[in-house]
Amino acid sequence: MTFSLPQAWVLLLPLGLFLWKYGRRPGPPMWLRAALLVLVVGALSGPELRWADAGSDVVVVVDRSASMPRDVDRTAQELITLLESQRRPGDRVGVITFGREARVEQPLATLGGFGGFTRPVDAEASDLSAALDVASALIPDERTGRVLVLSDGRATGVDARGAARRLAARGLSVDWRHIARPEPPLDVAVVSVDVPAAVSEREPFQFSAVVHASAAVTGTVRLERNGRVLLQGPFDFQPGPNVLPLRDLVEEPGLVRYRLSVAAPGDGVVENDQGVAVLRVEGPPRVLLLTNQSRGTLAQSLAASGLQLDVRTPFRLTLDDLDGVGTVVLENVDANALGEPGLNALAAYVEQAGGGLVMTGGRNSFGEGGFRRSPVEPLLPVSLEMREEQRRASLALSVLMDASCSMGMTVPDGRTKMELAAEGVVAALTLLNPKDEVSVHMVDTAAHEIFPLSPVEAGLPLDAVARGFSGGGGIYVGEALRAGRTEILRSEKPTRHVLLFSDAADSEEPDDYQRTLAHLREQEVTVSVIGLGVPSDPDADLLREVAHRGGGRVYFAEDAMSLPRIFSQETLTVARATFVDEPASLEGAPDLPLLGRLSADGLPQVGGYNLTYLKPRANVALRTLDTNGAPILAMWPRGAGRTVAFTAEVDGPYTGELRTWSSLRAALEGMVRWTLAGAAPVGDAVVRTERRGHLLRVTLDLPPGEALPGVVPTMVLLPGDGRAAPVERPMRWEDEDRLVAEYPLEGSGTWHPVVRLGAKVLRAPPVTLPYAPEFEPGSAKAGLELLRAIAAVGGGVERLSMTGLFMEAPESLGRVALAPWLVALALALLLAEVAVRRFLSAPRLRAPRTRERSVSIPATPTAPSSTPATRTTPTSASPTHQGDAAPAPAKPAEGSVDSALDAARARARRRLDR
Repeated sequence: MTFSLPQAWVLLLPLGLFLWKYGRRPGPPMWLRAALLVLVVGALSGPELRWADAGSDVVVVVDRSASMPRDVDRTAQELITLLESQRRPGDRVGVITFGREARVEQPLATLGGFGGFTRPVDAEASDLSAALDVASALIPDERTGRVLVLSDGRATGVDARGAARRLAARGLSVDWRHIARPEPPLDVAVVSVDVPAAVSEREPFQFSAVVHASAAVTGTVRLERNGRVLLQGPFDFQPGPNVLPLRDLVEEPGLVRYRLSVAAPGDGVVENDQGVAVLRVEGPPRVLLLTNQSRGTLAQSLAASGLQLDVRTPFRLTLDDLDGVGTVVLENVDANALGEPGLNALAAYVEQAGGGLVMTGGRNSFGEGGFRRSPVEPLLPVSLEMREEQRRASLALSVLMDASCSMGMTVPDGRTKMELAAEGVVAALTLLNPKDEVSVHMVDTAAHEIFPLSPVEAGLPLDAVARGFSGGGGIYVGEALRAGRTEILRSEKPTRHVLLFSDAADSEEPDDYQRTLAHLREQEVTVSVIGLGVPSDPDADLLREVAHRGGGRVYFAEDAMSLPRIFSQETLTVARATFVDEPASLEGAPDLPLLGRLSADGLPQVGGYNLTYLKPRANVALRTLDTNGAPILAMWPRGAGRTVAFTAEVDGPYTGELRTWSSLRAALEGMVRWTLAGAAPVGDAVVRTERRGHLLRVTLDLPPGEALPGVVPTMVLLPGDGRAAPVERPMRWEDEDRLVAEYPLEGSGTWHPVVRLGAKVLRAPPVTLPYAPEFEPGSAKAGLELLRAIAAVGGGVERLSMTGLFMEAPESLGRVALAPWLVALALALLLAEVAVRRFLSAPRLRAPRTRERSVSIPATPTAPSSTPATRTTPTSASPTHQGDAAPAPAKPAEGSVDSALDAARARARRRLDR
């Protein structure tokens, strides 16, 4: 027996003394009271009864990274099924899978069987240490058990032996079973392509590549730069590392990508046959202008200013495209043209890397361009919030949501596509006017009503939308459109709109969609489509035709994470007036001199502008003179960079008098140059990068003799594709003038390190991994040695057979809390004490007491006397009256409670007689 609060037993001493002094009673009641006191104190101490036959917990940790055999899922499931068949009463089995991250596939369970692997993992890495920590968290502290690892031992995270030590400290052993691909007779792998950190344009330079071969072989080497072949020919590889000397010259600044590939007959691991490196060719900071008018006013103005200008049509940005760029200018660009990863990359470029951003207005920009609820919105000095003055006439909206089984698939953050779509619908509904009407249906092979057409002011069941389901067949487009037509035609609102959300690769059974759309257009109802997928998907043409015939818009969400933003964009377009299409005069604001020598006299009218609101602490240079008083030109520093919002249209139908303004070119140049000044150099500090295998090493060399920085610099690692969040690590002193930070790269791709030194940043040369760390050259022996080392920490063994694992596992101590039983027994004793004291104890008889004062006895009338009557006391009563006297009461025992009470009563009577 154990106690969770043994200190409670100390209460027995004071409580026992109190009971002895004030609650003592003779006979059984006293014994009952004493037992009651012991039970109450015992319940407070939290007693628990333990026994060692409560079963054991076994957590199976399965490696599903890219280096594992292709049939690892089937093999692991067979082993888990065999293990489950050996469970005894109380035994439990849990399953954890891992790649780059660890996920719980099955919690600890005593019954049922493992149904297979359903949680997706990033197979480009294998973080065994994190998986062991998750296994430790899965087993409760009061239970015992074991961890079984099914892996090839090629771990890419931190050293897993640390996690094994943490398990051993809890008494949990790690067993293992080696499951690996057969070791190939030949493996030719590109270990590295080592280029300089940076070179100048037209500067000749040399670099090298290292290729490892497990045996002598003659292969083919191919070297490309940005897709152009520089070298191709045979090469005789010797066993071990082979160094290939290379040289090149680059004529234009920017980021250059080299790709070296090797091919050899009999190579058993083709995944590591190529190497990639990126080289920064330095030059003046460039201005990247993304516009659909390559010869428009803005492009011509910036080209004439002497800036290094790169004009391109909008495309899906990456940080590789922004290397060497000082400022990005978006001229009336829709957010969907940049892609969701591109928006993330642009946000990291400004906030973390110190880049500049200029956004100009138009029908495809700001709120109407889909930047609301995007990663770029926090960068802007103006708010895209919706206010009352932006509402249009009342609207009726019918939302049709794809509920097919494909919507149940998860995205990298663990949510399903349906959850993201439901989040977007809920956000869109919150933008509606109280007088608007809306309905929502889920559609697979049939339409399922979430709620019918209802006024917003009556309250909408948004929780029912958020719980959107999926799991049916593919969405039947014809059925969906007919359900939307039925609902929307019930409304008499001046604006009626149908919004269809469907999978661009799984939209089926259009049926009579053309007739349905024609009927809707006759009734002045518009139809827009949000397609989950890319424009090249099999059913994308059908969705485009639905939007075209419905007189609406079509959006393709390649990344499901963009769904909330796109739903908001479409709802704003239909329900809110975020673009003012009437001319407005301008006035200069106090911050206009920040852009240079610009005069506030003779400011032109603009033909229209995006209605936004100035954020606190933002600077405003121009604003309108209409009732909105809206900012036209605003700017502020954001993170390490600077951003400018110019909400007027530079070149388009709403430019107005702005096109003929004499200071337009100077204003546009001033905006760009102001953002370029954000990334100021940090003295003579030098930052370098080095990759050792998949370990990144970033060093910062400070100028000798200069004062040390007031804060410790940090290294921020930005993923080049924008699909992952930035990683920040503190730097440590390695020498008196050098700081260093290290980080294991866990997947292929390009990484852009940035060193933050107070409010300033230094962009380090980017690095790249040509392939997943899983395929770095190495033998199976290294994986075996790691698994053996992990098992040796806690006394684990190799499990060639699952038989007997539970029999050898330590038994958990079962616990039964005794406090509830003690409380119940205490209540029973309390009732028993009351019953014994009231009904079974002998009653105490008390004689009536006489008043303690003199009583006069009158004389006998038959014997008169000349002497007056005398007063006598009761103690002088004559013997003739003794027979009539009441018996004397029993005197209480001295010192008892009754004697004390009698004494108190006597004192009270004497006071009353005085």
